[in-house]
Amino acid sequence: MSAPYFLGLDASTQSLKASLLSVNLDVKSECSIHFDTDLPHYGTKGGVLFGEKAEVHSPVLMLVEAMDMLFDKIKNAGWEVDKIRGVAAAGQQHASVYWSKSSFQLLSSPNPSSPLLSQLSTAFSRPIIPNWQDSSTTRECRALEEAVGGQEALAQITGSKAHERFTGAQIMRFRRIDPAAYDETDRISLVSSAVTTLLCLDGEVKGIDESDACGMNLWSMNKEERGWSEELLEVIAGTEGVEELARKLGKVESDGGKVVGHIGRWYVERYGFSPECLVFPGTGDNPATFLSLTLRESEGLISLGTSDVVLVSTSNYHPHPEHHAFFHPAQIAPSSVQDNEKREGAESLRYFNMLVYKNGSLTRQHVRDLYFDKSWEAFNAAVEALRPNSVEDLPSRAAFWWLLPDIVPPGAHGIYKYITDPSVGSYFEVETAKRVKGFDDVRQEALAIIESQLFNYRSRSSSILEESPDPSFPSTAGIEISLPRLTRVYATGGASANRTILSLMADVLCTQICKNVDFLDGEWRDVQWNSCSVGVAYKARWGWERTRQGREWISFDQVIQECRDERRRIRGGEGQGQGHEVDLAEEGIRVIATPGEGARAYERRVEWWRELEAKALEDQQKDEMQ
Repeated sequence: MSAPYFLGLDASTQSLKASLLSVNLDVKSECSIHFDTDLPHYGTKGGVLFGEKAEVHSPVLMLVEAMDMLFDKIKNAGWEVDKIRGVAAAGQQHASVYWSKSSFQLLSSPNPSSPLLSQLSTAFSRPIIPNWQDSSTTRECRALEEAVGGQEALAQITGSKAHERFTGAQIMRFRRIDPAAYDETDRISLVSSAVTTLLCLDGEVKGIDESDACGMNLWSMNKEERGWSEELLEVIAGTEGVEELARKLGKVESDGGKVVGHIGRWYVERYGFSPECLVFPGTGDNPATFLSLTLRESEGLISLGTSDVVLVSTSNYHPHPEHHAFFHPAQIAPSSVQDNEKREGAESLRYFNMLVYKNGSLTRQHVRDLYFDKSWEAFNAAVEALRPNSVEDLPSRAAFWWLLPDIVPPGAHGIYKYITDPSVGSYFEVETAKRVKGFDDVRQEALAIIESQLFNYRSRSSSILEESPDPSFPSTAGIEISLPRLTRVYATGGASANRTILSLMADVLCTQICKNVDFLDGEWRDVQWNSCSVGVAYKARWGWERTRQGREWISFDQVIQECRDERRRIRGGEGQGQGHEVDLAEEGIRVIATPGEGARAYERRVEWWRELEAKALEDQQKDEMQ
């Protein structure tokens, strides 16, 4: 039985996507609207417009028109929308939407015979809205940090130091440069809650999801009674404007599976949706990706793309200026300052942390092109020839390639290479490291850059985790664990197709490397679906399950596991006996790589790498002073 269905939407920078899932979370179909090609009259490039003074923004009505086009496309594709019982949205994090004082009336009763675009043209007080790539708010960022005592203090309160793209600084700049438009603003949404509002069309601007609110530099995460930080609201709006700004921001949804409304009458009459279809809180694109992988505590994601991104799931709040801390986007959280009624089903708070690195795939490709004639085959062969294969094969060379000023470590820039004496063991005098322009064996260039990137992810993820799992855990049996480590890592992004990199990742991180897979046409294949829209469809499925008798307090993880178990039961023995079963950690999750003997050597070298990174940063400062 595939019905009921669940719908996930993803309003990203460049497109609006939809994923339709079965009750057991099989992806039935997907479709999308691409802003540049499907809506060329807005003149965007990569979904955005570029202004002066580092501004990057987009027309808000482009999103509204994309909603019209998307649901027309869904109708023409013949999706059985009358069987959809739950929907949720993801949106690019940090980007904000500003509703006018006439929005309430316009959102209350749109005419189903007309598209939304023609009816909502005056629903917004700010026609051009800032994108996550915007970096025009440096002045505001400094003001926010100075008001609370610096970067570390702000990170302790809100989960992150100040960032130009974060919503708090964007609102502050908007109020400064266009106070009249700010005064005409009735409510402020994030993209995810704006799409949720457009799904309900019941006259109410829906609340921001708490996980998404963590990307604003405004939400107090470090208190038992969480809420908008009055101290930071005062920096933005002044003493007299705190209460009004809090009203504009509205209530925050701390329960990610709560019903916030039903699908709007406009969708029921225009497209044939069932009035029983429920709408659940939207969330940001990063939390949505997190949900699509169903990361459990102490598991992680490494996305190997133009930039590399590391997500770490944990039950501990561990803020630091180098990374971002978010609340888990699908938990029945303890009550906040806005919801004082204690609920017996509330879970212990869960979090995920995000590290972002500018020098990802483009840097790896640069080294490949420079030394290996643009051949990944030659690059991989070099890594395989020199990688450690025993506990005695201690790495002795390190290379730090910061072609762009990086985010982690902050401001790191330049190329720094070192040779050390491997005979000194795990620790050494950093002063004895010899800085060099290159290595005698060019193959070391390939191994050194990959090792250094992976050591970075190993080192910093360990600082977020409280303790290591039992060393008898299958992927690390017999290996002496030196630092807390992730129990499982999902690999995504373009470079995750490179099995040499993933195999080395398993050794350096000393853990299983996995991918999501689907069983299609008689074989297991890497999933091709859009992770953000699928992730929020999972959330809608969970929220719908909680509306059933006796299931109100069931956890997200349990619902996902039940769906996978049912999918396996329906599939029966299909896919077994083909060599695939030894690779599956569980239904839909394939183990791509496990730690080999080289992991023993890498575990002894984490502190060595930390010392060399510190030396590289010190050498950078000396170079800049010369």
